[in-house]
This record gives sequence, structure tokens and C-alpha cells, in this order.
Amino acid sequence: MNSNRKNQKNKERKNPYPSLFLINRFPSGRHGKVVYIRPEYHERLLRIVQVSREDKATLYSLIDNILEHHFKEFGEDIIDYYNKQNKPIF
Repeated sequence: MNSNRKNQKNKERKNPYPSLFLINRFPSGRHGKVVYIRPEYHERLLRIVQVSREDKATLYSLIDNILEHHFKEFGEDIIDYYNKQNKPIF
């Protein structure tokens, strides 16, 4: 393994954010839905994506990765909350 790859692996261990969220797994075509976010969040997210030019992350992929992580992290809590709020009819 060359030293550049070792350095990158060490950086990822110290700060997992790029490897979790700045990964583009989607084609450039838009197949999602439009969603509105606060202007200040939009500005922050764009700036984060622009830093990752080498990885070619997109705003769409960043938001999708954040949501995927959120649902993995809190999925059971969300399901429990939903089930408590929506009692069965019978």
C-alpha cells in the first residue's frame, strides 16, 4: 500500500465524515423529488460538497447519505414512535 493511501486511511479513521457522507453513489441524472431546505443549510451543504471536488460528491448525494445514516441510526426509534402515534383501528 502506498503512503498516500495509508495517509488517507488514517485521516478517515480520525474523521469518518468524508467516507460516510461525501460519497457519490448516484448517476448525475435527477430521479429524486424536489425538497426545500433552509437557505443557511443549503449554503453550508454546498460549501461542504465543494470541498470534496476530488470525490465528485453532489448536493443530492450528500443529503441522501445524511438521511441514510439518520435512518440507520434512529430507525428503531422512528418505527417505535410511528407505531405509538398510529394505533391500529382494531
